[in-house]
Amino acid sequence: MKSRPRDKRAEPPSGGSAVAVSEPVTAPLAAESANGSSGPNGHVSEPAAPVAPARSNRTPGNANRPSRRFGLMDVVWFIPRLLLRAFFPKLLDRYVMGELLGPLFFGWTLFIVLFVFSVNLFKLAQLAARGAAFDVVGEMLGLRVVLASVYCLPMAMLLAGLLAFGRLSGDSEVVAMQASGIPNLRIIRNAFLLGLLLSIAGIAINEYVIPPAGRRLQTLEDGVKKALKGKILDDLADQKAFIIQDYDGGKLSRVIIAKRFEASEPPRPALMRGVTYMQYEKGEVQMLVEADRAEWIGDDKDHPGRQWWRFIEAKTQLMDRVTPGKKVVWESSDMKFYLNKPVQQVQAEQKDADEMTYRELKRYIQDIRSHGAGGWAGGKVEKQRRVIRELEVDLERKLAVPFAALVFALIGAPLGIRKQRSTTGVGIGLSILVIITYYIGMSFLSVMGQNGQLGPMEAAWGCNAAGLLVGLFLTWRSSR
Repeated sequence: MKSRPRDKRAEPPSGGSAVAVSEPVTAPLAAESANGSSGPNGHVSEPAAPVAPARSNRTPGNANRPSRRFGLMDVVWFIPRLLLRAFFPKLLDRYVMGELLGPLFFGWTLFIVLFVFSVNLFKLAQLAARGAAFDVVGEMLGLRVVLASVYCLPMAMLLAGLLAFGRLSGDSEVVAMQASGIPNLRIIRNAFLLGLLLSIAGIAINEYVIPPAGRRLQTLEDGVKKALKGKILDDLADQKAFIIQDYDGGKLSRVIIAKRFEASEPPRPALMRGVTYMQYEKGEVQMLVEADRAEWIGDDKDHPGRQWWRFIEAKTQLMDRVTPGKKVVWESSDMKFYLNKPVQQVQAEQKDADEMTYRELKRYIQDIRSHGAGGWAGGKVEKQRRVIRELEVDLERKLAVPFAALVFALIGAPLGIRKQRSTTGVGIGLSILVIITYYIGMSFLSVMGQNGQLGPMEAAWGCNAAGLLVGLFLTWRSSR
């Protein structure tokens, strides 16, 4: 076989040095390799078999990341990541917010376990042991979690700020961000936004979720007590008797003590159970009635404002001052009496302030004021004022407690972004210390507000104002 002629363009000129080849030689070599090449002795070698390129799972944009399979956590975090991309288009915001969400859920679960399960789990286990259905007991536990969620959200926000920014600072990621020209305030502003969102969510939960959850929990507890026929200890249901005071012309006329109130559920009317009725005249009890229950009949058409009730299985006794020297007692299966309060107000008076919406509690305070200075609290002006002050403090706390999430975000994020390293245990301990200090201060100010030493707004918002100042100071220090 004839040898391939040499390319003269590759030969150096006489008397000179070699110059760079202007045309690439890789193409001829590739063609020669494909068609076979001659060896030193003129032997033609077989064409080389094409070698398949090595498979790689790495894409050009993911060249430096190890390949991994699609797992369960990708399904769990799909919706949160989608929302983060929608509301936080910048990569830095999504990254910091993603660091906050994990500790937030962890902190909320931790405080729910500490403050709900540790208190109620044993009591609910007793209900199940006495024969209550497991699905009912589970629903009761879930409702108690809902009732405690508003108080646990600010605690979880504090812990999330400490842990998330503590990790970023401990791994020198904050230093890398600062070296890129990103200020600390830009880094921690996502914590402030998350705290604001949690505050708004807490107010909405307080207004629309907790009141019906409290009523549902009360219904379940009543059903369990009825099903077990009184086998439950009183402290399992946390049921308290309530008192209704009724007036004629500003003077105390009737007092009703009942174990519980059940709202109307058609066709069953509203009723009170375990009723004790006392009829007053000139400040003294004239008649005492004990009944198994009292059912609401309806409005009095001839006397607007009156509400008629019927005693069921009643036992009546007249006092000695009515029948001197004689004890008059009789039993009746059907006995009527009236109240000057609508059934809605009777229902409101037996509810705790936490089980009422903001508007219901505000309307209830207005109803109390409408009775005048000498009426509602047995003619004692100071007692009436104290009751109103207590309710006004509770009214302000319905907004102050959810707003604590933003305050704790202002405190937790600057504390976590400090230069020194901190572990998870230190973050949990520091958050518990701040939480205890906050709620002790809130309880102390609430007592001062109920005693009239502070106004309702100052008593409910005092700790938030102090925490806000501390958070702004820490934020200013961290941004320097």
